[in-house]
Amino acid sequence: MATIPLQLAQRRLDTGSVVSYPDGSPIGAAMQGFGDELSAVAERFRQQKQQQDAFDAEVIGRELNGQIAQAENEAIRNAPADGRGLHDAMYGQVDPRTGQVIKSGLFDTLFDGTLPKVPESERANFIRKKEALRLAGSARMAAQQYARRQDYEQTEWSKAQDSYTTAIAQSDPDDTAAFEAIRQSGFDFIAKMGNAVARQAAETAWRSNTAKALAQARTAKDPGRSVELLGAEPAAKVTIGAINGETTGAEGGTDLSAKNPNSPTSGDDRLADLRPDDRAALARLAGASVAQN
Repeated sequence: MATIPLQLAQRRLDTGSVVSYPDGSPIGAAMQGFGDELSAVAERFRQQKQQQDAFDAEVIGRELNGQIAQAENEAIRNAPADGRGLHDAMYGQVDPRTGQVIKSGLFDTLFDGTLPKVPESERANFIRKKEALRLAGSARMAAQQYARRQDYEQTEWSKAQDSYTTAIAQSDPDDTAAFEAIRQSGFDFIAKMGNAVARQAAETAWRSNTAKALAQARTAKDPGRSVELLGAEPAAKVTIGAINGETTGAEGGTDLSAKNPNSPTSGDDRLADLRPDDRAALARLAGASVAQN
């Protein structure tokens, strides 16, 4: 069937000064029926056009979503190590009181560039979806920026911690003031971390790691004393003979606790935070050093 232009198809029969036919006339009925058919064709055409516009708008919307996803991935990939500016570069800033955009981002550029492609009949509906798209994307970028920041803080703290513990391990284990200064520097660094849970975990690990570094320094300087301080049974006497697998006891070897004024009963509070597995490993290392000497 031939296509009828919309402006023509929407017209009905004229009712003005035209030839009229008597009611019930076959010609009048035919002309009225022709007018009704034209109106029905026009309505079908309108509905079809509306459906096509809605379909095309959906396709364009999906293309926009793909462009946004690609832009987000590129923004994440090119963001600085700490994630600074990642959210605003992509989604700008919105005044929370008024809901007005006060700083546009790449999202606005993509959306505004897509809008002219949307069929005019669907354009208003498409515009209404903009802020919902921004809100969802803004949450994604905020989460990405936050995660990037947490990773950055953990990485930088790990670097600092390695430097601090190396300094302790290479220092004089009897220099308590130097040890406490380094340990406090670590706590000050941790206090500046933004995540409370991460801070608590870092503090716990830091206490243990500084104690481990101190034990390593102690082992390097005085393995015998380390054996006493790290032994599984601190009240018992540790002997060179026992380390060598010989008979233990007062006559079975050299009594380290008797030689060392800092006996295991006095302990070292700085080692109190050692994890059990670290304590056992360091005790074995100290014992091996004593045996070699």
